[in-house]
Amino acid sequence: MAEQLPPSTATPPKTHPVKSFFKKLLYTIMTIFVLLVVGSMLYWNSTAEEGYSAGLLINFSKKGLVFKTYEGTLNSGSVSATGGSNTSNNTWTFSVADEEVAAQLNTIMQSADKNVSLHYKEKRGIFPWKGETNRFVDAVEVVKN
Repeated sequence: MAEQLPPSTATPPKTHPVKSFFKKLLYTIMTIFVLLVVGSMLYWNSTAEEGYSAGLLINFSKKGLVFKTYEGTLNSGSVSATGGSNTSNNTWTFSVADEEVAAQLNTIMQSADKNVSLHYKEKRGIFPWKGETNRFVDAVEVVKN
């Protein structure tokens, strides 16, 4: 007759309650940290404003030591003080992430007609690898006088 084995009485070793608590605490903290990082990135990358700005393109270049980004300056006109000769230029800085838009702006910068209308999206925050400003131009149109 076949020999019957006794039922297995071996139970898996239980972890110490303090060790189990700290393991759960560590997982909870890591989950909260990941959710905060992802939420912050989504918030900072969301669009706060979208619109057009027109004026004279006065500067456009590729900048940066580590992160190379395209940056530009647009002069949207000058504001005259009350009857006096004091004027202040209204300059507007922007960044460009798209290589095609950057090529268009480089071509415009080398031409004689530099009056442009720029479509932009203003982000709530900036990441250093995207640009120096929180305004990102995504379309360019030359304005004829």
